[in-house]
Amino acid sequence: MEFCESQTRKNMARAFAGLCQDSARLQFISKDACNDGFASLGKLLYDMAGCKIGQAKRIYEIINENMHQKKDNIAIEAGYPFEECKIKVGLNQTATTEEYEGKNLFPQFALIARDEGFGKIEELFMLIAGVSLKNGKILKTLSNYYDKHSLYTSTKETSWKCSNCGNSIKAKSAWKVCPLCQKAKGYVIIPEEKLLDQL
Repeated sequence: MEFCESQTRKNMARAFAGLCQDSARLQFISKDACNDGFASLGKLLYDMAGCKIGQAKRIYEIINENMHQKKDNIAIEAGYPFEECKIKVGLNQTATTEEYEGKNLFPQFALIARDEGFGKIEELFMLIAGVSLKNGKILKTLSNYYDKHSLYTSTKETSWKCSNCGNSIKAKSAWKVCPLCQKAKGYVIIPEEKLLDQL
C-alpha cells in the first residue's frame, strides 16, 4: 500500500499531534512542581516532556520521508484530554493518559501499520507504547508518593542526592535542607530505585 493513501499516514499525524500535546502537558506540570518547591521533580517531568518531543520528531521525519508532496496537509480528527496541569491532580491524570496510549492507542496504530505493510512503523509504534507504559507507571508512583507526602522517604536506606551541589547521603529519608548548599528538600533527586520499586 502507498503511504500517502494509508491509514498509517493519518495515525502518524495523530501520534505526532498527541505526543506534542503530551509534552506540553508535562511541561505545564513541571512548571507547577518547580513553583511549589519541587525542583527535582520538575526536572524529571521536564526531561520526560523532552523525550515526548524526541518521539514526535522521529514521527515527523518519517512522515516527511514518505510524502510525495512535501506541502500536503494531513487531515486528522482526534480527541485530546484537557487535563488539570497542577501537580496534585496532573500527575495522576497524565499517568492515566500514558497508560491508555501505551496499552491501547499505539498498539492499535502498530497493528494497522503491520496490516498495511509498514513493518518499521509498526516497530516504532510499539517502542513508543513501551515508553508510554513505563511513563504511566512512574507518574502513578510519583502521584501516590506525592499524595502521601512520601516523595523523600523510604522504608529502606536509599541514596539521596542534591541536584544543586551533588551532596549525597544514604538514609531512609532526605534532609529538609541540604547541609552543603542549603537548598530545600525539593532539590533532592528522587532516586530511580524508589521509582522502579513500584514498576
